Amino acid sequence: MEDTIKKQEHKRVRYNVLFMPDDDTMTEKRLSVKMDVFIAFFAAIAFLLIAAFTYSFILIGELGDANKTIIQQKIQIEEITEEYNQAMAYNAELQEKVTILSDTVKDKVQKEEEREAQQARSCMPSGFPLKGTASYSESENELDGQPIAYFQVAPGTGVVATANGRVSSIAGNSGSGYIIMVDHGNGYYSVYRNGSKPKVDEGDEVTRATELFVIEIGHGQLGYQIIENNQYINPLEFMETYG
Repeated sequence: MEDTIKKQEHKRVRYNVLFMPDDDTMTEKRLSVKMDVFIAFFAAIAFLLIAAFTYSFILIGELGDANKTIIQQKIQIEEITEEYNQAMAYNAELQEKVTILSDTVKDKVQKEEEREAQQARSCMPSGFPLKGTASYSESENELDGQPIAYFQVAPGTGVVATANGRVSSIAGNSGSGYIIMVDHGNGYYSVYRNGSKPKVDEGDEVTRATELFVIEIGHGQLGYQIIENNQYINPLEFMETYG
């Protein structure tokens, strides 16, 4: 009896799978599968499903992390791009300021050069020493061997400085005549000789409009000289009116 029970316990159950064809002319087919094979088959399927789901979850996690990294990198790129654009705008602003400053400096330098040139011209004794007309004596053009220009002038005519400068000296008297020397500060001096009473004093600053004498009756001749670097030069060649 016990042997029979043991045999029944050890007896393996087999399962038959019936395949029914759609065509009535074909015969049925049976597939006999042992229980342990059936269980192993479904266990393998279950394992594969679990493995597939596990891999999917892992892959989804990795994709999520990768997506977060991409988003962070995109944000960083946008921030860097914004900083670059700001830097370029700031650089353009600085460049514009540098250009404006450079133009301003150039303009100031040009104006300063023009001012200095104008000042230099204003100190060159190239003007005419009289207000009004006068006649010139060509036969008398030297005094003590030095060039001089003599003008015959009507009474009441003003004698003016031929450039900006300072009265460096006044010599002579009403009997022998006065000599006014003007220092123009650039190596040039202008000299005015006449018997009329001087209208300026030593040390006075003068311009081309400053009267040095007013020609008086009996003193109608004006002697005019120019000194350049301690050498007398022909004043007529230096005057704008006669140059």
